[in-house]
Order: sequence, then C-alpha cells, then structure tokens
Amino acid sequence: GETNGVFQLESQGMQKVLRELRPTNFEDIVAVNALYRPGPMEFIPTYIERKHKKKEIPHLHPDLTSILEKTYGVLVYQEQIMQIVHKMAGFTYGEADILRRAVSKKDKTLLMENKQKFINGSLKNGYHNQTAEEVFDWIVRFSNYGFNRSHAVAYSVIAYQLAYLKANYPVAFFIEMLSMHMGNTEKTQIYLREAKNRNIAVLPPSINHSIGKFKAENGSIRIGLNVIKGIGFQAVQTILDVRKNQRFKNLFDFCLRVPLQKINRTIIESLILAGAFDELHDNRATLLASLDEAMEQGELFREFDDQIHFFEGDLALDVSYTETDPYPIMKQLMMEKEVIGFFVSTHPLAQVRDKIRKYGYVSIEQANQLKQK
Repeated sequence: GETNGVFQLESQGMQKVLRELRPTNFEDIVAVNALYRPGPMEFIPTYIERKHKKKEIPHLHPDLTSILEKTYGVLVYQEQIMQIVHKMAGFTYGEADILRRAVSKKDKTLLMENKQKFINGSLKNGYHNQTAEEVFDWIVRFSNYGFNRSHAVAYSVIAYQLAYLKANYPVAFFIEMLSMHMGNTEKTQIYLREAKNRNIAVLPPSINHSIGKFKAENGSIRIGLNVIKGIGFQAVQTILDVRKNQRFKNLFDFCLRVPLQKINRTIIESLILAGAFDELHDNRATLLASLDEAMEQGELFREFDDQIHFFEGDLALDVSYTETDPYPIMKQLMMEKEVIGFFVSTHPLAQVRDKIRKYGYVSIEQANQLKQK
C-alpha cells in the first residue's frame, strides 16, 4: 500500500484496497486497475475475499473456469465477454465485439438480437437453455462495469515499473517525484515524509551543493534551490554558472561574485532564511545583519572588476560579520517555512513528538487511515 507516486495506484482509497488485497502476481494489479472505478468498485471486496479463500468461487459452468479463474470468478474485462460468447455460442471474435459494444452502449435492440443468437448458438453447442439465459443476463448486468483489459494491462505495466523503481531505487524515485511536483507543497511533504520514514536523509538547500531541482547526494536527497519561493529559474542558473569555477567561501564572497542586478537583496534574504548559507555560517540572524555590508563590498569591488584578479579570494574582502544573537528556534523555523513552504532543518514538534504519541495522539494521515478501517 505504499504506492505514493505509483501511476494509477496512489490514491488513499487504492492504497487501502492494495493493503487488503496483498497482490501476489501481475494479474492482481491488472484487475484492481480495472475494478477501481465507479460501479465495479462494489466487486472489489468479493475479489479480495475469493483471492484469500474466504469465499467460494461460484461456477456458472465448468467451461467458463479457464476464462474467469484469473479473476476469481468475477467478470472484470470486456474481453472476457468476448471469450465467453465465443466459447459457448460459437461467436466469431468479430461478432463477439459487436455484442461487447452493444453491452457497453446499452443498445437494447442489438442486445435482444444478440441474446437470441447467443442462446441458439449455446443450445447448438450442447448447453442447457437455463445456463445460456443465466450467462447472458450475467453479461448484461456487467454492462455498466466492463473495462478494456488491454488498457488495464498497459496501465499496470507502467504501475509495476514505477513500483519496482520505488522499491529498489528509492532515492532516484523520490528525487524525480519531488522535482516533478515542485511547487506543490502538499505532495512535496508527502514524499519527503515517506523518504524520511525509509531512513533516507533529506538535506537542506545549499548554496554550494544544491542544483535547481532535487538531487541525490551520497544516498541522501538534497533540496533544490528552485524550491525556495521568489527565486526564479534565471537566478538559480546564474548562481550555478558562477559556482562552476569555485564554491562560495562565505556570504561576502557570494555577494562579490554574483551579479547583484540579477541576484538582488530579496533573493539573498530568502536563501539565508531557507538555510542555504548555514554551512558557511550557522547564525542566520548574523547573516542577515551582515548582508548590507556584504553587498556594499561586492558592489565596490565590482567597480574595479579589471583589478579583481590581482586579489586572492578573501584577501580582497573584509569578512567581518555583524554578530547578533541567533533567532529563537521557533522564529527561525517559521521564517524557514515561509520561504520554503515546509520545515526542513527540524520540526516544531520534534522534541515532544514521542511524548505526544504516548498520550495516544496520531497524525492526521494516520487518523484518516484509521477512519477508513
């Protein structure tokens, strides 16, 4: 049931079905893809109970066993209709397809014509009239539910491939899911939470290590700079282009090397509040207090652009931070969430979560799952 990000299988309802079904083969995935729609959903409990041998599988006739055994006697696919009428009444597959379309479109005139043809063909092939009537009525009742098996198989192949990648290459899987849903805070939090539950470390945005999107870094997930609000593609690309030659040494070095016309104060503030400079200086309040001085030095040295190559890195800069008290942890976290959309460095409940659980409180997601049960 851990199918977040798996094509066709990621809704909460589908996850609940998969936990109850416990698929053991590819056919289970195909069937659940076909059944999980308005109408045929009512047959899902029957399919599950028969699969786990909690209910007997009824047989309208032994000749239909080979057609229905894969779906535990539940009529799931339109193709099964075609196989049944071919087997019992000798319909060609062209004729069977006409009947299938009549059933799908509820064409009563065409249905009655085909019913008589089906019964006559069944009698000719040695079946009892009552059996033929029962089977045809069963097919008509199915008319609201039939799904094209070939579509269900195609969907299920993609679902299986994604599930395989998620199970065997989770870091790569989560990175692509997170990058695809960048900007969707709810989806991002779901995938990050699941990654953490799999003991995959989630690393904060970094001015020296992040790229635009999420990326793998030593078996961990590094958050990309594009996640930070107000930082567009062009700004990120500018930072990456400047960084190609050499990593940034400190905030002053950053302000010297990036074009401040493109990377303005608002962008740098957001980078600081998101924790992107934490590896260079771990006090975000100090970084913000020093930002004006860093930008002024950057502009000053930029005026002597032709002479910068004579200086050697920090020797050209007066790296003197305006030291201030760090922000209280809650204030820092709320500012972090403001620019990223979610908490990264820690969580307001991190220190008390175990105590809360001891008192019986659960997450909203867990509460919803319990409610569904």
